[in-house]
Amino acid sequence: MDTSLMSGWLSWLVLGLGVAGAAFLLVRRPRWWWLYVVPPVVLVSAVTGWLLGTVGGEKLFAQPLTGSDIFWIAIALAAIGLAVGQQVRSPWWRKIVAVVAAVLVLAAAGNQINKNYQEFPAVKDLFGPSGTDQSSLPPVTPQTTRPTTPSGPLTATWAPTGANIPADSKGKILPFTIPPTQSGFSARPGWVYLPPAYFADNREPLPVLILFHGQPGSPDDWITGDRVQTVMNDFAAQHNGIAPVVVIPDVLGSQLANPICADSSLGNVDTYLAKDLPAAIASQLDVDQDHRHWVVGGFSYGGTCALQMATNHPDVYPHFVNISGEKEPTLGSGDTARKTTVDAAFGGDEAKFVAINPADLMQKHSFPDSSGWFIWGQADPDTKLQQIRNDQLATTAGMNVQIWEVPETGHDWGTAASGLAHVMPWMATTMGLTG
Repeated sequence: MDTSLMSGWLSWLVLGLGVAGAAFLLVRRPRWWWLYVVPPVVLVSAVTGWLLGTVGGEKLFAQPLTGSDIFWIAIALAAIGLAVGQQVRSPWWRKIVAVVAAVLVLAAAGNQINKNYQEFPAVKDLFGPSGTDQSSLPPVTPQTTRPTTPSGPLTATWAPTGANIPADSKGKILPFTIPPTQSGFSARPGWVYLPPAYFADNREPLPVLILFHGQPGSPDDWITGDRVQTVMNDFAAQHNGIAPVVVIPDVLGSQLANPICADSSLGNVDTYLAKDLPAAIASQLDVDQDHRHWVVGGFSYGGTCALQMATNHPDVYPHFVNISGEKEPTLGSGDTARKTTVDAAFGGDEAKFVAINPADLMQKHSFPDSSGWFIWGQADPDTKLQQIRNDQLATTAGMNVQIWEVPETGHDWGTAASGLAHVMPWMATTMGLTG
C-alpha cells in the first residue's frame, strides 16, 4: 500500500498496461472500423477534452487545465468510445477484453494527471488519509492550573513528561469541527494535528499553525501522503516531542466550490476563518492564545486565502505562508477575471472587492508587525510572476517577507510539502518554540 504512484515500477506498469489497452482498443481489421469508428471517436474525444479542459476548467477552477491534463482527458474519452465500438460485430471475448482495456487506459490517464499534481503519492492515499484517530480531543487544561508563561523558547524551557505521550513519538491526527456561530458558513469537518508533547502531563500551551487547502480540495489534502505529519513529526523528533498544533479547516464548503475566502454572496468565509475558527481553537484546544505565535498558511487557493487573512486581519493572523497563491482572489482568468469575480461575489460592486483584496490593502495600509513567505514551484512560471508581485507589495507595505522557489516542482502538492518543510525553522522561531 505504500508503493509510490509518482515513480517506480507501479507507475510504469500502470502506464504500460494503459498503452497496451489503448493498442487493443484501437486496432481491428475491418475496413469499416477505420472509416466509421476510429475517426469520429478520436475527433469527438479531442474536441470534448479540449472543451472540458478550457471551458470546464475555467468554470470549475477559475483557470483552464494544462495541455497535459487535456491530452489525458481526451485519451480517456477515446478509450471509452472505442470500448463501446468494440461491442459491435465482435466475439464475446473481445467485448470483455475491450472493457478491461478501457479500464486500464482510464487508470493510466488518471495517474498521469495525478502525477501532475501529486495529489495521491502512494496507493494507500487513494483510500483516504491514513493514520487518523477518531477519538475525542483531550480536555483543555483549566486556566487556573496552567503553568506560567515560559521565560524563553519553549524547546529550551520545557521537558514534556507523562505516560500519555505516544509511544511511537509521533503526533496524532484527530477530527476537528468548527461551529459556524457567527458566519453561518456550511463547512465540512476539518482536522487537527496534535504533537506528542500535547499529551504530556505537564502540558504547556503550544503555538498554532493553520493550513488552508486548495480548490478543488478538502482538509484531507494536507494530511494525505502524510504531508503535515512528516514535517511536524520530524521537527518533534528533534525537539523532545514539541511542535506546533496544526489546524486544517475547510475553506470551500464542498469539493468544487469557490467562495473566494471572503464574506460575499458565495458565503461568509472571512468571518468563519477570522471569528469562528479562533473561537473553536480557544474552546477546544489547549494552545497559546497569543496570536503573535500563530501562523496561517495555505497552498494555491489556500495560499491566496492565507494572504487575505493576513491583510484583512493582521491582529489575528500576523504571520503567513503563501504557497503558490494568486495575485488576488478570483473566479476567472484573463482580462475579465476581476469583473467576473466582482459580478458573481459582490453583485458588481467593485468597491466591496477592493476592500478585501490583499493587493489593494497592501497599497493602502502598512503592516509593520506582519511577516511571511511567498513560495512557488520552479515549473510554475505564471504563479512565480504573481508571487513576486505579491512580495513586492508586501515589502512596500512594511511586511518582513521572504521568497523561495521550490526546485523541480510545479503547481502541485510537492511544492506545498516542500514549502512547509522549508519554512519550519522560521515558523519555530516566530512561534517561540526555538530561539
